[in-house]
Amino acid sequence: RIAEAMAERLKEPDGPEIVLINPEGCEGWLEAKAMDSARIRLMKMVKDADVHDRFRIYYPVNEARTSIYVHAKMMFADDRIVKIGSANLNNRSMGYDTECDLILEAQPGEDTLSEKIVSTRDDLIAEHLGREPQEVRDAVAAHDGSIIAAIEALNRQSGRGLLPVKMRELSADEELLAESDIADPERPSGVRYRTSNFLKQRFGRVARRAKRARKET
Repeated sequence: RIAEAMAERLKEPDGPEIVLINPEGCEGWLEAKAMDSARIRLMKMVKDADVHDRFRIYYPVNEARTSIYVHAKMMFADDRIVKIGSANLNNRSMGYDTECDLILEAQPGEDTLSEKIVSTRDDLIAEHLGREPQEVRDAVAAHDGSIIAAIEALNRQSGRGLLPVKMRELSADEELLAESDIADPERPSGVRYRTSNFLKQRFGRVARRAKRARKET
């Protein structure tokens, strides 16, 4: 739903810029197959809707140009909202994990809070780009408030920086996993049901074998 909402806004002539900073890929075989496939599928949908070129998805690299795994979750919106917390956009996080998120919103007239939110955003962008926060502020101002234009102006070809996440083609099995909720169920009940069935089948067979063995002896 969130990806669909992003896609709808990107189609609008006066829609927002959307910049995501993600890991280059997921860790672990199953997570890479299931979650990364789902991410690519959703981001392709969002990218296809980006008719006004206002969407970017990057991953950070260090001085050696090695990707940095991003696990922190923060969101900045409209120079007046910041969300900090543990929740992901996947079904598992929204459905049955225990999460805690804090949202600060600057109301009209709360200029000090708004300025602090913008300053925090610029500090983080500067860290990813290997720049000073003031350089980011100046670049944003020079490009009429465009975060994308500021990032692209400050991004270096070596050292720390942000590189675009590649939207590779998915294999047939990855497409199936991306569309399935087996690895990312919407509700805890789905996990309990699948786990219960698995355990019944697995231990039911063991119990039947043990019973037959006792009869034979």
